[in-house]
Amino acid sequence: MVRMKMSGGSMREVRRGTRLCDIAWDCAGPATPVSCAVLDGVVCDLRDCVWEDGQVTFPVAGSPEGGRVLLHTAAHVVAQAAKRLFPEATLGRDPRSLDVFQVDLEVGIPLGESDLAAIQLEVERIIGEDLPIERLTLSKGDARARLIRRGEILKLEVLEAIDSPFVTIYEHGEFSDLCHGPHLLSTGQLPLVRLVSIEDVAWQNDPGAERLSRLSGVFAGTE
Repeated sequence: MVRMKMSGGSMREVRRGTRLCDIAWDCAGPATPVSCAVLDGVVCDLRDCVWEDGQVTFPVAGSPEGGRVLLHTAAHVVAQAAKRLFPEATLGRDPRSLDVFQVDLEVGIPLGESDLAAIQLEVERIIGEDLPIERLTLSKGDARARLIRRGEILKLEVLEAIDSPFVTIYEHGEFSDLCHGPHLLSTGQLPLVRLVSIEDVAWQNDPGAERLSRLSGVFAGTE
């Protein structure tokens, strides 16, 4: 057993290897809108496990930490929606911001407002599907082979820059992306997403590199 100090100062004993989401649900119930955990001062994925004594808090979606997890998950859902409509699209990076989410994709054709509306509808469909979001830990070699099979050439460049023998991949439905996380536990935990713009950008800010479409969005009601 390990002892965890909770946000109110109380102590709780749990089995070694217990997932952080199970601790959160045991404390506040599975309906509590928890999006991540802060374990000994470090923001962690709810899928992470505890192996030794520590201090843990569970930020809700409206907190700065929780909000960043929502934005990050929203970016993945938008990417999934875009790839459903444009299966040939390849994934770029997800630029980070404190108040908007962005997704870079190489589609091969210019995207317009009608495409944005179609992607918006698909995003709403994916949120309604409430797809479980799974995390896989793979060796870099296995991840490389996986990205090659899926045609994610730009992500191979991202993979090679990671200085670790193991990486994580997050999946929901047919969608898969190389990503450090953390993420929500399912797509249905997202609030309503509103896409606001499409712009043309260069991969890695290199004018001579591939041209990507950057989709930007916010949560409805926060514009």
